[in-house]
Amino acid sequence: MTKKQLKHKLVSVANIDLLLFSAFIVSFFMHYRVNGFIAMLLIIWGLIKLFLKKLNFKGGLGLLFLPGLFIILVIGQAYTTDLKEGWTLIERNLSLLLLPYSIASIIHFNSNRLYQITYTIVASAVGFSLLCLLYAGIESYQVGSIYTIPNNTHFLYNRFMHHQLSDQIDMHAVYFALIVALANSIVFQNILSPKTSKKNRILLIVLFLYFCGLLYLLKSANITFGFFICILIILGYHYGKSLFNSTKKTVAVIAGILLLGLFTYKGIASKLDNFQLEYTMSDEAMRPLGIRLSIWDCTWQVIQENWLLGTGTGDSHHELMKKYHENNFIIGYENDFNSHNMYLQYWMSNGLLAMGLFIFGFIVLLKKAVQNKNALFLCFIVLFALFSLTESTMRTQKGMLFFVFFAALFYWAPHYLALKNHQE
Repeated sequence: MTKKQLKHKLVSVANIDLLLFSAFIVSFFMHYRVNGFIAMLLIIWGLIKLFLKKLNFKGGLGLLFLPGLFIILVIGQAYTTDLKEGWTLIERNLSLLLLPYSIASIIHFNSNRLYQITYTIVASAVGFSLLCLLYAGIESYQVGSIYTIPNNTHFLYNRFMHHQLSDQIDMHAVYFALIVALANSIVFQNILSPKTSKKNRILLIVLFLYFCGLLYLLKSANITFGFFICILIILGYHYGKSLFNSTKKTVAVIAGILLLGLFTYKGIASKLDNFQLEYTMSDEAMRPLGIRLSIWDCTWQVIQENWLLGTGTGDSHHELMKKYHENNFIIGYENDFNSHNMYLQYWMSNGLLAMGLFIFGFIVLLKKAVQNKNALFLCFIVLFALFSLTESTMRTQKGMLFFVFFAALFYWAPHYLALKNHQE
C-alpha cells in the first residue's frame, strides 16, 4: 500500500466518524464545555457529509420527537417573560435539531468499529472511576480522614462516596452512575455470550464486580434499581424459556438474581433507612426524600396554575423559586433546585405537549428495541426513563447530549450490541 493510499484510508469518513464518536463518549466524563465542543464538531461534520452526499438519514422519522421538543421550546418564548433565560435554554438544546441525524453514519460501521465504540464506553468508565478513587485516596491521606463536613442536602460525607467521589472530576454522581450502569450492562451481556473465551470471561466477571462496587459507592438508589432491572432484561433475552430446561441453570440464575437483589438492597439501604413520606418544607435538616417530595410538591403547584401551556420556556425556574419562597422551602431556594423530574419539568415549562412528546419518544425507542430484540437498547431506555424521574435530565447539557447521542446511536443501528450478534 502506498503512502497516499494509507493516508486516504486513515482520513476516511468512517474513521473520522469513529474518532468523533469515541471522543464524544469520553467527553461525558470531562468539562461540559469539552462535551459541548465535540457535539458541535459532530454537527458540523454531519453537515459537511450531507453536503458531500456522504450522509443519508432516510428512515429517521422516529427521531423527529427530538427536533419537536426544540420547536416547542422556541414556541414557549412567545409567552415567556424572561426572554434571556429562554434563549439560553434554547441555545443549550440546539443539539436536538441536528445531532440525532449527524449520527446516522453509524449505519455503515463494520463490526470492528462498533466494537471500538463499545470498548470506549467501558474503558472510559474504568479509567475515570479509577482517577476519582485515586484523587479521593490522595485527598484523604492529606487531611488524615475519609470524611468531610456535612451539609443540609445530603447525609453521605465520605470522600469515596456519592458526590464526594464524582466531584473529583467535577461530575454529578447520578450521571456518573448512569454511564457506569450502562457500561456494566454491556459487560454482563458479554459474560453471558458463548463467543467469550474462558479467560476473557474471568476478566469480565472481575470488571462486573468492580462496576457493582462503584455503583454502591456512587449511592444512586434510582440507577442501582434500574441496573437490577437491566440484569433481569438481559437474562430474560439470553435464556428465555430455556432457563427452565435445566435445574442446575435455573438454580444458578436464581441464586445470581438473589445476590444481585441483595447488592441492590445494600446500595439503596441508606435511602430506605431515611424513608419518610411526611415532610415540613421549612425544616433545614430535611432528609433527601423529604427534599425531593418538597421540590415535586412546589413543582406541582406551579403546574396547576399553568397546566396546559406551561409557564413559558424562560419562566419556569423563576415560578418554581417563587413557590419555594411562598412555602418557606429554605433548602429549595438556598440551593436553587430545579424540579428534579424531567417529566414534571417539561410539563411545568412548556405544557402537556412537551411532556407528552418526551414520553412518546420513549415509546418510539421502546418499540424499536423490542422489534430488534436488543436487550441493551432496552437497558438504555429503562435507565434514562428512571433517571428522568429524579433528575431534570434534559435541562442539563450533559444529560441532554447523553440521551440524544445514545438514543440516535441505537435508533440508527438497532442491531448494535443486540444479543443475536453475541450468539452467532
